[in-house]
Amino acid sequence: MRALACGSALTAATLALAACGSPHSRSHGSAGTSPLKLVAYDSCDAILRDVQQATLPEPEPLGPELRGGVHAPDGTAKDIAPAPGHSRTNVHEPDADEPDTVKTDGRRIVALTRGALEVIDPATRTLTGRLSLSATAPGPFATGDGQVLLSGDRALVITSRVLLPPPSVVRPGAPPRTMPSMPRARTILTLVDLTGAPKAIGTMTVNGSYVDARQTGSTIRLVVRAAPRVYGPLEKPRDTPTDPPGNVPTDTPGDMPTSKPRDTTPPPPPPSPSQQPPRLDDWLPTATVTAPGTPTRQYKEPCDQVRRPSAPTGGGLLSVLTVAPAKGLADPQAVSVVGDGQTVYGTGRTLYIAGSTLSGTIQTRIHRFDVGGAGRPRWVASGTVPGTLLDQYALSEYQGALRVATTVGNVSGVRILTRKDDRLVQIGRVDGLGRDERLYAVRYLGRIAYAVTFREVDPLYELDLGDPAHPRELGQIKINGFSSYLHPTPDGHLIGVGQTVTQRGIPTGMLVSEFDGSAPPRRIASHTDEGRVSYTGTDPHAFLYWPATGLTVIPTQQIGTHPPQDGAVALTIDANGIRTAGFIPQEQVTRAAVVGDTLWTFSDTGALASGLTDLRKRAWLRYE
Repeated sequence: MRALACGSALTAATLALAACGSPHSRSHGSAGTSPLKLVAYDSCDAILRDVQQATLPEPEPLGPELRGGVHAPDGTAKDIAPAPGHSRTNVHEPDADEPDTVKTDGRRIVALTRGALEVIDPATRTLTGRLSLSATAPGPFATGDGQVLLSGDRALVITSRVLLPPPSVVRPGAPPRTMPSMPRARTILTLVDLTGAPKAIGTMTVNGSYVDARQTGSTIRLVVRAAPRVYGPLEKPRDTPTDPPGNVPTDTPGDMPTSKPRDTTPPPPPPSPSQQPPRLDDWLPTATVTAPGTPTRQYKEPCDQVRRPSAPTGGGLLSVLTVAPAKGLADPQAVSVVGDGQTVYGTGRTLYIAGSTLSGTIQTRIHRFDVGGAGRPRWVASGTVPGTLLDQYALSEYQGALRVATTVGNVSGVRILTRKDDRLVQIGRVDGLGRDERLYAVRYLGRIAYAVTFREVDPLYELDLGDPAHPRELGQIKINGFSSYLHPTPDGHLIGVGQTVTQRGIPTGMLVSEFDGSAPPRRIASHTDEGRVSYTGTDPHAFLYWPATGLTVIPTQQIGTHPPQDGAVALTIDANGIRTAGFIPQEQVTRAAVVGDTLWTFSDTGALASGLTDLRKRAWLRYE
């Protein structure tokens, strides 16, 4: 992009930066942030005491492509012809693969749908196997959405389960004696061998809810969050010997209390939660590993691997676990931080977990872990920034600094943090973006950043963050509608996927824009599709861009009273603009991938193979 040259490609860098400047810049400093220092615990009792005190009283709502050979389960290479050219999951950083519902290595496609793992041979365009996941983790669980990662001839399936409360808590015909404990979250990892018919070769059950995962090479880092919510008794049970006379219900299930006069003496106060304390195991990640023909193994995180901030951060516990599918399921080598977090961002060598919290003012707390290599991850620093975080694309690490885009009140901005000992401290910021508007999309391209805010029109801001102490706004453009996802192209352009809107901001259809790299940015082409909205805005994994030809495939869903046909929109986007390539009719399509000369699109019911150049139907594979 031409903007990339501003302040970097010229020898007189300072002159270029001055030419790109704007009033929306601030000098370095840490105003608006508070230091966050983490320390180790000296005992398990201290951990339990802290997380118990912080518990809330109510519930809250494959690595790089394997070219030149594939890896056997033991990690050795097989002499097999290179895989055909294929797309990868659309991810934020190239060295940190992200789990998704569909993955391919060019030789096979695995698709997770309806509680089963479907395996497709893209060469013959046939279904070659199916593994039901309900049998791999039996029990009284409610199944959540799943994701999968590929590592050689093995797949790791990640599912979230919720253990339902016991049904015997409430007696029929009588008030409940206690409120039930909150449902217990469990994360189930199923390791699948794909060398023949897919078969489960091991499962790992971890207490805690699944947050996200990243994979570099053959090493997977999994983030889980444990936050038990425990209720005490509502009142003292009335069928105990100490209840007032004449006020004891019968023991027969379904009987109503007697009509005798009730004692109006107020009941004794309910026991405090400390009388029914949860166990430390409710927070510390405990992994149970099972495999056919081997004894069950259990792993518990050592208490000295838990860190806590100097200030309270809530009753959650964030844990980073390690899984190496080639070596099987073993000790996950967990490392934990007391606090809450919902957003994971990784680069391959570092992993960040961020979460917004309300403690006087809304802040986003960020924890950084060193995940280089295959061993136990290492917590290295933590910090805070004011405001709320949009998603992982609002984070970016560049030349050792972390850029964070947040919204504070009714205005957005970008803050730049660097590591100082075990703290992430602010060294610069640029704010004043989108006053009285909401942040909708962020994308970092090296030293340049783009941010979209929206209320009635879409301002696209271009920022130069090359000097972290003095970031600058380069310019902005305002257009009707908005972009909720931004994607770079090899020729230096930027694709924006979002929605067209009425004068009152009501969405009417899909909007795809192409911007050049000038400063300020300039829209050079656009495409609209009335009656459709894309999945890309809320799920970037639903976006496919094939750089070799500029083919862009966007799965859509229908809106309006007279919606168009369901399916995926195909465009060609390159330096010459945006052109319609075709349309793939398919109900509830959510993903697309390229393998060789075939474009694959996926839904919950099956996979459709189309020609990569003509988009004509080649095969339809219906799942069982």
